[in-house]
Amino acid sequence: MLFFTLLLSAMLCGDVFAWLIGDRALRRTRNPRRWRIGWGALLGLLSLGVTLLLAARLLGLKIKVMPEIAVMAVFIWHFIVLPITLAAFVPWEIIREAIRRLRKPSPEMPSVPFNRTRRDFLTRIAVVTPPVALAALTGQAAMTEDDLILTRRTLAVANLPPQLEGLTIAHVSDPHLGSFITDRKVQKIINMTNELDADLVMQTGDLINAGLDDLVDGIAMVQQFRSRYGVYCCQGNHDVIANRDTFEADTVRAGINMMLDENRVIEVRGQRMRLVAPRWTGYDDKLVAWSVNRLVPAPIDDLFTILTVHHPHGFDTAAALNIPLTLSGHTHGGQIALTRNIGVGPLIYRYWSGEYRKQNSSCYVSNGIGNWFPLRINVPCEIVHLTLTRAK
Repeated sequence: MLFFTLLLSAMLCGDVFAWLIGDRALRRTRNPRRWRIGWGALLGLLSLGVTLLLAARLLGLKIKVMPEIAVMAVFIWHFIVLPITLAAFVPWEIIREAIRRLRKPSPEMPSVPFNRTRRDFLTRIAVVTPPVALAALTGQAAMTEDDLILTRRTLAVANLPPQLEGLTIAHVSDPHLGSFITDRKVQKIINMTNELDADLVMQTGDLINAGLDDLVDGIAMVQQFRSRYGVYCCQGNHDVIANRDTFEADTVRAGINMMLDENRVIEVRGQRMRLVAPRWTGYDDKLVAWSVNRLVPAPIDDLFTILTVHHPHGFDTAAALNIPLTLSGHTHGGQIALTRNIGVGPLIYRYWSGEYRKQNSSCYVSNGIGNWFPLRINVPCEIVHLTLTRAK
């Protein structure tokens, strides 16, 4: 609760600061009344929106407090447009004040007339840019809400037994049920996954976004996945936000293979292999390493092993243990990127999207199929179809 209270306070302070800066700038223009009212109304509505959303979360309300597109706008404003607006407005105001002081007339230097029409135009362009950006990004989020692509990859992995040559895996990560995912998209995910007719389906965490009331739908989705040799899940950070014990008890009771600190041997095509999946332990690299190390003693035996770990930084430990294949999610590919290597993902993670190799180990990080944040740019939601082949 403290976290959400601090988050709300920070967002509201940002809104007030942006309103003050914009209102002050508009006061210096001619006929500012309509512009000031419009700017104030926009910031007021966005502040009300974020207050309603976080209040509903704190109170545990299960009702929709506003239309989905309004929720998108509130998220996009407070996580993208507002920070950029403040980062631009504050230096702009400092520069304006410095110029004003420099233009102050002195006995030696008379004042230079300033083109007020041009100043009014530039001020209003500066104030109107954030709402235009908000509208454009919200429109993009709404239009791509149900987008989902199929990514096919062939991975050359070490120590693959001959019987497992061509093994297929449907890698389905980060559904985030309950947040920015429609019933249409859930059915699309089920259909696309089952049409792959994969040997294994691996769901690598964040089945739900936060509320346990969405777990029923999450369990129902997993129960409808089909594969030749089983559907296996691991736990993500969003799965344990509300109540870890309830999440674990309900998924196990429902009969789905939610692997919780498990080192499980299964048989595929008559060949024994190992699946390893830790519980979610935290973001710190040391905790991630600890969660993997305690399940796989070194040196590892000859059984072909797949590690499913929500946080991709677990790949470092997997490589040190010579685990041939690691499947991860968590990053959503960063959700916003200009290119593969320029975006939010590489700013935060060592491994953020696609295939990585280290020593004799391979890792695939999925962009995920759902969102906690409504906007994706150049990082589409994906179901990944992996075909394994033995590394030469």
